[in-house]
Amino acid sequence: MLPCKTYYTMDCFLYESNFDTCGTVKIHKIMEFMQDAAGEHANRLGFGWDNLDATGCLWVLSKLKIRFDKPVTKDVKRFTLYTWPLKPARFFAERCFVAVNEAKEQLFAATSIWLVIDRDTRRIVSADRLSQIYNCDFDEAHCDVLADFERIRRDDGYVPCYKKTVRRSDLDVNGHVNNTNYINYASDVLEPRERVTEAEIVYQKELMLGDVAEIYCKRQSNVVYVVGEREETCFTAKLTIG
Repeated sequence: MLPCKTYYTMDCFLYESNFDTCGTVKIHKIMEFMQDAAGEHANRLGFGWDNLDATGCLWVLSKLKIRFDKPVTKDVKRFTLYTWPLKPARFFAERCFVAVNEAKEQLFAATSIWLVIDRDTRRIVSADRLSQIYNCDFDEAHCDVLADFERIRRDDGYVPCYKKTVRRSDLDVNGHVNNTNYINYASDVLEPRERVTEAEIVYQKELMLGDVAEIYCKRQSNVVYVVGEREETCFTAKLTIG
């Protein structure tokens, strides 16, 4: 379902470098589009990164789930991305995304859960403070990807895959690993010809320059579970292969 009130659209263009070994678009690139669209829309609504920074706060992505309805292959040169925020539920701000091709067919949809944290204490701001920062004429439409994230914990069925040392290129302007890079850490456990049809990722602890994360995975049928740890869990991911 597309919104009819407060929303933003962005035309997204794809090039050869945006596709993976399966010939489908890299999820990392899709997440970059979504991050840019969300950031621009938030700026226009008055609660973007700079607005929050002036109040000593930061946006933090907590969870994201994306489902591909059609393979986004090299035949897709461009698509239109819709994004809109939903009314916050206490501490959590949900934002939806839907992408359609030139024939108005849905390519993918995604839902994301965001938090606002205090820049110095790194603690989640109160519900009252969030409502003051984050307010607009919220649309009631919801995309058809529900925010029902699976709780993932590493058990004896997981095997170590590789270790990832955080480098400068992984970082964003806040000095920690950008949320779009975690999907690369997760998808690097896959075989070259495996194509992801649905992905969900939960961010739990920040990774900083020089940190070493151990990446574990477990396979169950067509689902690959991924856990990234640095002493404790930093992120979890669920990748559905199609």
